[in-house]
Amino acid sequence: MKFTMGRAIKFREQVLKDLRRPTSLLISNGEDAYARDIERRIKNAFAFYIDPDGVDFLQEGVQKLSQEDFFQAVSNVQLPFDKIWLEFDAKTEDAKHEGRIGVVADFTNQGLRVFSAQLFKMPEDKELVILYAGSEVLFKRDGQVEMADTPVAFHQDFFAEQKKGRLRRGTPVREQIGRDTVEEREEQAVRYAIRCVALLVAIAGLHRRPEVLDIEEPHPPSKQLAKQFDRRGETVPKYGLSLIRLGKEGHSASEAQHAEAKADGRHKRSAHWVRGHLFLARNGKLIWRRAHVRGEGAPLVKPRHITL
Repeated sequence: MKFTMGRAIKFREQVLKDLRRPTSLLISNGEDAYARDIERRIKNAFAFYIDPDGVDFLQEGVQKLSQEDFFQAVSNVQLPFDKIWLEFDAKTEDAKHEGRIGVVADFTNQGLRVFSAQLFKMPEDKELVILYAGSEVLFKRDGQVEMADTPVAFHQDFFAEQKKGRLRRGTPVREQIGRDTVEEREEQAVRYAIRCVALLVAIAGLHRRPEVLDIEEPHPPSKQLAKQFDRRGETVPKYGLSLIRLGKEGHSASEAQHAEAKADGRHKRSAHWVRGHLFLARNGKLIWRRAHVRGEGAPLVKPRHITL
């Protein structure tokens, strides 16, 4: 059964509402500069929700890349939009709670800047909880990865140290944060950032292939949404939330992956149809290779689920 939180819940709107609360974890000691910057970036970004089938398909395509090829693709990626917000269904790391991951990504002079957040629902009280990344991740054009602490970093480090039982009375907490705690927090932020960037890279390679990936055209926010922000005296996001889903060929490729996987262990194979897939071109960018014949001889039957 497909895991989903339900499209009725819009993560972007949940985040934008939270960023205006004085209690937001991205506001530290009354200083809200970072929260306002994230709010501005999200409101100016093209916004998309990826259908669960699309998420599986895009992740499966990128997972076949080696680590070197993946970072090469990231350093060469050209997003179809200068700023983008993506949200998609996911589960918490312990797989106990359903939720959604959201990411706002844009380019700086140094590379691709990524800030991620999670929305999950506590089953016992049905409360929606937002967890922000403790580190903002920058994928630099030279292939390096750089991180910067967000206002929530200290909170995450504090609770991690508290869980480890290492806090001592009489000593400032900031002086007790271990390097291992910081590294664990940064590693978690990078894992989520890579997961989100993998989707961005795949989308960049397929945004002109509607038969594979159907990306709904960006559109203004609905009148109802605009009124909600107007009533709160806030600026309205430039775009409504558009849907990304598989096209006909994308569905065919997804259905064919299991049949192809069964034959992967053979040393020498007869001619067969290979589903369409993403691959890294010589220019370092991901492109779509359409379904084609591989092997010796001529295929006897063309699978009905593969479109040439």
